[in-house]
Amino acid sequence: MGASYKIKCKHCGTEFLHIADDDFGVIRACVGCECSIETEAPIFCPSCRTRLNRTQEELEGQIETIMTW
Repeated sequence: MGASYKIKCKHCGTEFLHIADDDFGVIRACVGCECSIETEAPIFCPSCRTRLNRTQEELEGQIETIMTW
């Protein structure tokens, strides 16, 4: 199980895809539960290198689309 996020960096405006695979511990998912984004594994903007997930709320404000499998 995993997820793909379309993220728009609020610092520089760059849009990119971030793929989170459950094997890497970035996303936690279970049947009947909401997914939560792990903030200990950093997600950086590929252009300005700003960390985008210091808090879950910060990253949620930059996510445009979530696709799960």
